[in-house]
Amino acid sequence: MSEQTLVDTASSYCASHGILMGARSPTTGLPLPQPYVYEPAPFSLHPTPFPSDVFEKCYDMTPVFNGVVHTMCKGWGVDKVGEGGGGWLKESVRTAAEGDAEFTGRLVSLATEVMERGRTQRCVLGILRSDYMLHNPATTSSTDEEDNEEEDLHESIPLQVELNTIASSFGCLSSKITRLHQTLYPGLHNEEGDLPVNEAGENIATGLALAVQEFVRQKVEANNRDTVEPVVVMVVQPGETNSCDQRDLEFLLQSKHNVRLIRRTLHDLATTSLPTNDRHELLLPDGDDGSSTVTAAVVYYRAGYTPDDYPSDVEWEGRARVEHSLAIKCPDVFYHIAGAKKIQQALAQPNTLDQFTTTPEESQTLASTFAGLYALGEGDDSEIVARALSNPGGYVLKPQREGGGNNLYDDELVSALQTMTYAERGGYILMQKIQPPGTKGKLVRGGRVVYDGNTVCELGVFGITLRDYEDENRVLMDGVFGHILRSKSVDTDEGGVAAGYAFLSSPLLV
Repeated sequence: MSEQTLVDTASSYCASHGILMGARSPTTGLPLPQPYVYEPAPFSLHPTPFPSDVFEKCYDMTPVFNGVVHTMCKGWGVDKVGEGGGGWLKESVRTAAEGDAEFTGRLVSLATEVMERGRTQRCVLGILRSDYMLHNPATTSSTDEEDNEEEDLHESIPLQVELNTIASSFGCLSSKITRLHQTLYPGLHNEEGDLPVNEAGENIATGLALAVQEFVRQKVEANNRDTVEPVVVMVVQPGETNSCDQRDLEFLLQSKHNVRLIRRTLHDLATTSLPTNDRHELLLPDGDDGSSTVTAAVVYYRAGYTPDDYPSDVEWEGRARVEHSLAIKCPDVFYHIAGAKKIQQALAQPNTLDQFTTTPEESQTLASTFAGLYALGEGDDSEIVARALSNPGGYVLKPQREGGGNNLYDDELVSALQTMTYAERGGYILMQKIQPPGTKGKLVRGGRVVYDGNTVCELGVFGITLRDYEDENRVLMDGVFGHILRSKSVDTDEGGVAAGYAFLSSPLLV
């Protein structure tokens, strides 16, 4: 099969199986203004070689990271750091909240307000994704020496890029990309490598459905047997280009779990939600004319992770209404804060993990994936700032942001460090720049190969956890439930697919 025939077949598979994203202008790269105009999501024509032992390690660490996040979030309101991590999260994010007052600071204020009033909902659903890149300082990724590729891969170690705790996306499309590659290359299930099964989308839908069941169980336990329909509310951005990945979850919930999902913006939640009842349920008008009412059993954020989602106080009011409601949040504001870059940096400090893990071995395994992470805007940060200015190519300047396109590299890093005040630096962290090995790849967008050369990849592993803050033994769902692999040119620093930087792929375990 010729390369163009393979591209045509793969693109047709994407179209017929819903591996789609909102179309972008071929000239500007910006999303087209017309709704429901789609094109195949950008993808790698071939699966990407990835070391099987590293893949297994990343999977094995996921339940441990689930537990770390939950333990961090349990004790926000404790004044002093105590057993189980009480108070640590609030104190550790303080510098970032001061340096990024209009976003991280407002999240911290909301979290404190929730604890002062008292948590209305005892359970929380986390759909987390820990992202890793292979690191090999001796890599030959910038060369064309194919013979060194496998050696470079197997001499690499995984380093964590970030831990996403809100709006962890592409679970559905990544599952479909795996099936695309399994269809195109059925012979890969042999000694040459393996394409592991990936049911991330189905598992995320199951997690949401179990959270709805828990909400209903709580209502029955409280002798509330009203007939208001419980639904999942997906919080979305206006003009979302990744709606197909989101809609897949809606259809999976309906077909496999008989659970309905509705889509609302933060503005909608602030302006259309009905007065709460004595149980603090989040009630919403439903139907074309709004004549019926539903209750938000689960609020699932696929928005709210960037300041752009809060253009006014109205959107913050929508977020607050959710946080003070009985709905099970995915995530709640505490889990959201736990994914801040500042928390990633704080966790990497010596002996910090021990208070959140159950064994020293767990701490050591997680810590082995931490890159060099450095605080800014607290204590004397002059030495690390000087090191970054003298070697900007060795670091990444990371703000408390998600979604791709936010990090600063090279000249932009230098300019920012030279112009920011000490307090402003507190809204950022410095991270060692990971040096991944390269492998040959062909990247497809718009029905044609747009890049043919050395690529690097990023593995994201989904962890799902549904837990009770008040009873540590009530773990209703917990584990590792799928993955996403993104490929990009070796010359591209950022890695978001929705942001236009990366291409969906599948790991070919070698």
